[in-house]
Amino acid sequence: MDNHLKGGLLTTAGVTILSLDALLIRLISADPWILLFWRGLLLSLCIGSVCLCQARSYRPTRKLLSLGLGSALFYAVCTVTFVISIRLTSVANTLIILSAAPLIGALLSRFVLKEAVSRRTWLAILLCLGGLTLVFSGSRDGSHLLGDLIALLCAASMAAKFVVERAASPANMTPALVPAGLLVSLFALLQAPTLVMPAQDVLWMAILGLLVVPLAYALITQGPRYLSAPEVGLIMLLEMILGPLWVWLVLAEQPSHQAWMGGLVVVAALACQSWPGKRRSRAPLAKRPCGA
Repeated sequence: MDNHLKGGLLTTAGVTILSLDALLIRLISADPWILLFWRGLLLSLCIGSVCLCQARSYRPTRKLLSLGLGSALFYAVCTVTFVISIRLTSVANTLIILSAAPLIGALLSRFVLKEAVSRRTWLAILLCLGGLTLVFSGSRDGSHLLGDLIALLCAASMAAKFVVERAASPANMTPALVPAGLLVSLFALLQAPTLVMPAQDVLWMAILGLLVVPLAYALITQGPRYLSAPEVGLIMLLEMILGPLWVWLVLAEQPSHQAWMGGLVVVAALACQSWPGKRRSRAPLAKRPCGA
């Protein structure tokens, strides 16, 4: 199978599974720090068990270890900010703001990995900023503003994670999820009022921590091995569509008019940015410019 297609399929499968994340977070009534503690711990246990079974296939170098720690740190920040944002603003707002991740990734790739950024990517960045402005305008009364700003920090952390994993390509960065989950748990442990989760939340937490998050991120982490950071971020846009859909179907949470309009602008900007590059999708990864 073509590596580019393989990376696309793995990332798409992971994002589809991850789209249930926001719904499960809303279904869990426990304090967000309790949720984060168990989410991180269960992730580490699941991925750690898999890595132990495949320990002979990993040959980490000093560079990979440093990149792995960087990926773990950015994942931890991304996870904490995502859960807090979901609790402070609407699911649609959070996921639409997260859609800025591929464009932030393009900028980071330009300065960190020295990958070229095309003119259409710069145009998409400007359009995306306009879309995000629409989303933030829906929070001008201040009710959701903090949650929206935290979502923006989450987008930046996600972009940085993809860039770090791209720098480690073609190495498998899945083991970095083990320290990442432990970092999340450790930080949550310092904040959580208790570690006891309400009985009605145990099933949802088990599905989230033992199935959805480990499987989704194990698949998504493979993406940067075959795709550029912005390309992985573009596929992540699927969550912006599916996430609010599941929440709307189950919990009847209706996105605001500004969120829908801002989301359409962001999707249009990123679609225009990525479409011309389809014809060169088979170009060698090392030579393909970011956003091309």
